Parts: sequence; structure tokens; C-alpha cells
Amino acid sequence: MDIQRNMAAVIRALKEESGKSLNEFSAELEISRSTLQEYLSGGGNPNAATIEHLARKLGVDTSVLVSGAFSQGQLDILLKLLGTLQLLSELTPERRRRFAELLLEMVLLWDGGDGNA
Repeated sequence: MDIQRNMAAVIRALKEESGKSLNEFSAELEISRSTLQEYLSGGGNPNAATIEHLARKLGVDTSVLVSGAFSQGQLDILLKLLGTLQLLSELTPERRRRFAELLLEMVLLWDGGDGNA
């Protein structure tokens, strides 16, 4: 898969997951609507700085954006994770902290870090 087609797939999936319009998503990415449309269609010729900018704004590693080094399953997991993060951001600070404490406890249990490995 070439860079433009891979970028199109990643950007399209993240745009769909966000539920935002072209105008909203292009504003979030700080690019014009026409440029976003071009990228979504697999066109354009972004330079390295633009690719890094888009990756940062999309919250993905640059290599994922350009290399095709992800599977559909990995992208699905990423989208679910992003959805979960969105839900977490809607919690009160106290509930986010409690969630983080419980998640850390689960990780420690999984990793054997509770002293009972």
C-alpha cells in the first residue's frame, strides 16, 4: 500500500470514529477542507513536516500513518481505545482517578507486581 492510500485509510477511519464533519475534522487537523478531501481520496503529496503534523493531531505514530504497518484488527482496537479514552474524559476527575487506580491494580496483578508472582 502506498503512503497516500495508507494515510487515507487511517484518516478516514479516525474521522468516521470521531463522528465529525469534514469541516470540523479539517479544523481539528488544522488543514483546509479541500486538503482533507484530497488526503481522504488517497491524493496529495504531503511533505514530512505535514505527515508529522497530521500524525500528532490524529494521535498516531507517524509510521502507522505512512507505512501500512497495521492490520484492520489493530486499527479496530485503536478505534475502540480512542472511544474508551473519550468516555474516560467525560468522567469527573475523582472518577478518572479511581479508574486509574483500579487499572493500575489490574496491571500489577497481571504483571505479578503484587508481590505474589
